[in-house]
Amino acid sequence: MCNKIIQWTMHNSANLQHVGLTLMRIGFGMMLTIFGYNKLFSGTANLTQIGSAISLFGITHGYLLFGYLAALTELCGGLAYATGLWTRIASLPLIFLLIVALQFHLQKGDAFTVWAFPALCLYIVIGFLIAGSGVYSADYVIHSCKHRNNQNF
Repeated sequence: MCNKIIQWTMHNSANLQHVGLTLMRIGFGMMLTIFGYNKLFSGTANLTQIGSAISLFGITHGYLLFGYLAALTELCGGLAYATGLWTRIASLPLIFLLIVALQFHLQKGDAFTVWAFPALCLYIVIGFLIAGSGVYSADYVIHSCKHRNNQNF
């Protein structure tokens, strides 16, 4: 019995890797979508506070706009991740957003337990930028359909 468990944990399966990547992408995307939705409807005072983090980079006005952009980036980026549609494209604004969030927490002198979450999210987003959305995604379906149509000509 133990040998079977050990063998199962040690085997390498491309299908299981695809399923694992898909589960991580969907779960992470749903989380981002919920966070973005909650921020988007949290009120102008909260959005202004969120947007004020951009002041660390020398921008001193338009905080409400940047708050809305941050919320929409999380919401739309989360939807893109959850569906696997334009995952790499969605990763670029998410990377910028998470760098701002991480810098905001580090500048405030927040504890590791506070800034670790945006840091972890940043690493995940960079991972999806590199790996893409995987085979169980809208990106893969669209790309494989285009590839098949190009072969017919």
